[in-house]
Amino acid sequence: MAFMSEFFAIVVAVLSMRALSESDFCPSRSPVKSSCPPEWQLWGSACYRLTSSKYNWEDAKTACHDVGGKMAAPRSPEELNFMVDLARKDDSQYRVWIACNDRDVEGAWECDGQEGVEPFLEWADEQPDNWEGNQDCVAIAAWHNHRMDDGHCDGSNRAFCVRHAACAHLSTQPRQYCVSTDTHGRILNSTCLLDHSIREFITKGVVACGSACAQEPRCRSFNIKKTEDGKRICQLNNSTSSEDKEKFQKTDYFCTMYSEEMCSD
Repeated sequence: MAFMSEFFAIVVAVLSMRALSESDFCPSRSPVKSSCPPEWQLWGSACYRLTSSKYNWEDAKTACHDVGGKMAAPRSPEELNFMVDLARKDDSQYRVWIACNDRDVEGAWECDGQEGVEPFLEWADEQPDNWEGNQDCVAIAAWHNHRMDDGHCDGSNRAFCVRHAACAHLSTQPRQYCVSTDTHGRILNSTCLLDHSIREFITKGVVACGSACAQEPRCRSFNIKKTEDGKRICQLNNSTSSEDKEKFQKTDYFCTMYSEEMCSD
């Protein structure tokens, strides 16, 4: 049986895994689980973020490349709305570059990743207007009703970046979760992974919490906490006890951590 430090692991729950939705970024031959690095946000099976600083359009492309991605261009209303929400959470008055331009031929708009097809362009009212005859790069702006506006390419804005999500093919076998025990086989209560919670909610028990973890692409383990009034709180974690051993700690309340990495074959 696998072990971590001086603790052994025992199987305590076997949970079914539903297939996750597919996208252009991950293979569709088998079910996949997608995840993103820190500071990136998952949508579908791709990861998105804003550049940390403002740049002109060309330098913004380089900035996205420097963080491991490329400048993003939405391909659907749903993707556009996701990007708008991402920008709006950061700055209610945002204006952010996307990977669309007509620098080669005026009025012939091109968007990265949409070559050979009519690009997806959701223009704001009365846009594009090519103001002053030199607006060749596209931004999404809050003051344009969260839609697209043509702008001067040497203007200074942040940019949307996108990269492939990490894709892991999932076994078609039921997913197993294990809990740490001491050398006598007793479950280690009041021991949980701290400061890694993605979200938490009241749960009926281990199976319900584990099912939520199985359906959350970023979930790597989960905690079950009991409140003073007897309710059970499920915490979904984006890490495991071996990935951050310092945060795998005893608590002053009843708590148990479950992790699939601790299971033996």
